[in-house]
Amino acid sequence: MEAHRSKKSSESLIRSIGELSEKEAYEVQFDLVQKLMDQKESIIGWKVGATSYPIMKQIGIDEPIFGHMIQTSDYTSSKEIKASDFCNLAVEAEIAFILNKALKGPGVTSADVFSSTAYITGAVELVDCRVTAWQPAITEAIADNSLHAGMILGPVMEKIEGLDLRLEGAVISKNGTLLASGCGIEALGNPINVVTWLANKLSEYDREIEAGNIILTGSLTNYFRVEPGDTMDVSFSNLGSIQFHIDK
Repeated sequence: MEAHRSKKSSESLIRSIGELSEKEAYEVQFDLVQKLMDQKESIIGWKVGATSYPIMKQIGIDEPIFGHMIQTSDYTSSKEIKASDFCNLAVEAEIAFILNKALKGPGVTSADVFSSTAYITGAVELVDCRVTAWQPAITEAIADNSLHAGMILGPVMEKIEGLDLRLEGAVISKNGTLLASGCGIEALGNPINVVTWLANKLSEYDREIEAGNIILTGSLTNYFRVEPGDTMDVSFSNLGSIQFHIDK
């Protein structure tokens, strides 16, 4: 919590208190979010991370991780993002779902997700590692709200009908130079599968996706660190473009 307040990295949690189980890591996350709620924050949705099979294999896990999104982490209306508001800022290109019906597992299917989705939009997730040197263990990442620090929603909202989200592409450029490109199939084969997984996973912790929630479905490429002075452009095939500047 102190790292969130001070915007200064802290040493490894595991080094100070020992290994955490997944359940213990999520309990730390829930406690962190409750402290934010006690400060009049409100939950607006969920982020899902590590949705690429190669990334899961690389870091040694067999399923994604989730985190909470709160009202003050919505940077959609901001033209500039201040690096000083974060410890170690990085950005990701993602596909976002906006739901008009609640989803509560277990037993949620992709058809349930399809019928509960109001809109699809492109998004940037601002990720921030509060552990020194960007080297958290996976349970540390979970405890640290799965590294979520903010989001920027794109300007185009589309109905899910008629979109093949597996083929929705994203291109990330920094200061006019192409960094990477990817498409929706990187997110568990289809971003719909990510929301399905989330709804069922949350039921293990007696939680659900509520109507109106925004769901970020995981990065379509690697994440990229940014610094003051950088100008970012994240463009999607059908979901518009997001441009923003990194200030001090």
